[in-house]
Amino acid sequence: MNRILFERILVFIFVLSWVNFPKIVYDKFSWDFMTAYHGKNLFPFLLPIILLFVIYAYLRSDWSARYKNSFIGFFTMLINRSTIADQLLIILVCYMVLINYLTAIIDQSDANFRMVLPIITAHFFYFFYTRYSQLSIIDNINTYFYKCVVFSIFLILILQLLMFSGVIPGLTGIYSPEINEKIFSGIRVDGGHIGYTSYLGTILLYLMIFHSKKLPIYYRTAVYLTLFSVLIINQTRGALLIAIIMLFSYFISLKNIKIFIAALSVVILLLVVFWFLNVDVSTHRLFTYDSSTEARLYLMTETFDVFTEKPLSGHGSYFVENLRFGKTVDQQIVHNYYLRFLTSYGLIGFSIFLYYFKHLFANKLSFVNIMGLFVIFSIFTFEPYLMWSIYIIAIFSRIDQKKKLYTT
Repeated sequence: MNRILFERILVFIFVLSWVNFPKIVYDKFSWDFMTAYHGKNLFPFLLPIILLFVIYAYLRSDWSARYKNSFIGFFTMLINRSTIADQLLIILVCYMVLINYLTAIIDQSDANFRMVLPIITAHFFYFFYTRYSQLSIIDNINTYFYKCVVFSIFLILILQLLMFSGVIPGLTGIYSPEINEKIFSGIRVDGGHIGYTSYLGTILLYLMIFHSKKLPIYYRTAVYLTLFSVLIINQTRGALLIAIIMLFSYFISLKNIKIFIAALSVVILLLVVFWFLNVDVSTHRLFTYDSSTEARLYLMTETFDVFTEKPLSGHGSYFVENLRFGKTVDQQIVHNYYLRFLTSYGLIGFSIFLYYFKHLFANKLSFVNIMGLFVIFSIFTFEPYLMWSIYIIAIFSRIDQKKKLYTT
């Protein structure tokens, strides 16, 4: 196989893993029996490909030639190519693990690592792509990476729509024509991954408008139409709010009154569409304070009260993972990553976390970087878990700054 083609395939599958495409495969096609108790997401399908990517990146580096022992050479590369963000990650993870074990001993419970592993996994993708991008023989590797990211998220959003339409099974259980009736009546259809695909869509929107690369006009149009269709159909209010603020911020930054008026016209057009579909805006869930909003605020208030009991060090992630509230039998965890992290690791851990993110995402403040941070921290406001794909934003913020992606 041509080596350039081999690298292209390898990078594409690496990106598929990064945006967590396997999550759709597992949950939607009932392949859970193949996990062999490893959990979901990367195991076991794409893990061998990721390991191949890491090994290939090492063999392409000069560290493989310097050391006869591959293990010594590999770990020497990790140490010598580390950045401040990498070092802060180690400090953060060590602190999180320490708190988890200490609280487990004190509470006589288990040491839970559900908040540690996503951060390690997300940084893993970021770390190895930044190293590999300096060694790849692919021309304009970062442009190719951008196209892979756009296509991968676009593919996930298309799958979402196909599942709604009944073309492929899985999203809403047994498909029925009633689903289409609800969609065209402006009624939300609850289903798996609605939140995940919606917030993944906001990341795609950020990349499309703030890190635009040369894509064919028909392709860009298809991506935008699919993206906005998913956001409107899913009716995830947090994601819609992020998208609206991003778009208006972008149009205002252009300082072109004609473009701003055009954007405002699109919003008015959407309201007309709602009217055409006989949707009562005054009572629709997108524009009202409903039971879902009330439940979120209730969970946030209750969790904050628990945080104030140990504000400095936190309760540990096992305690917080089992911290569920609700006025009904169906109790839930708080849908807010800030509060989960604060309650788990306290102000000390959260300060390390923010300092780590500062070096990862915002070495140099600019309008584009501020908007990237806005997307990330807005997702944290509405989602309880860290999404690996937010680290893709860090890649493009550094590319646009025209800085090296690692220090020597």
